[in-house]
Amino acid sequence: MNKTIADHPEEFRYLILALQRQGNRQLNNLFAQLDLTNSQAEAIEVIGAYGPMSTREVGDYLVCESGSPSRLLTTLASKGLTITSQSTTDKRATLHALTPAGREMVAAITNLKKNFDDSIGDALTHALSAHPEDILTQLTCLLTDPSLSAAMKKRYPHLFDKL
Repeated sequence: MNKTIADHPEEFRYLILALQRQGNRQLNNLFAQLDLTNSQAEAIEVIGAYGPMSTREVGDYLVCESGSPSRLLTTLASKGLTITSQSTTDKRATLHALTPAGREMVAAITNLKKNFDDSIGDALTHALSAHPEDILTQLTCLLTDPSLSAAMKKRYPHLFDKL
């Protein structure tokens, strides 16, 4: 069976979805150590790198959520990680900046993410070397979540033939 992405777009789409869910679950478990969700950690990173910034601007930078991040930012403020102020140039805009606790949190987030990213890098290196000509098998190799793997195996058992 030819396992190219072009020949199997549905399998590719579901592998990407499963890997995204797996990564989101893993990051949420990781950031739970800091009493944060993945979305909260991303917002803290964005504000730390680009703030102070308006609610709209924060939303423009976020990948984790679409739409207005108002509730997300309210939660961060209630946790003492951000502080709000009124823009001097646009009285309708609320600006968000990190508190000292928020700046400390950026360092903790960065440390956890580095370890997470290193483990993804190792898994990608292994998948590439184990299956150099077969990207679908490479992606399948990265899927380690038991429930997601089981679901994919039920629907697309041929993806697991070379593992």
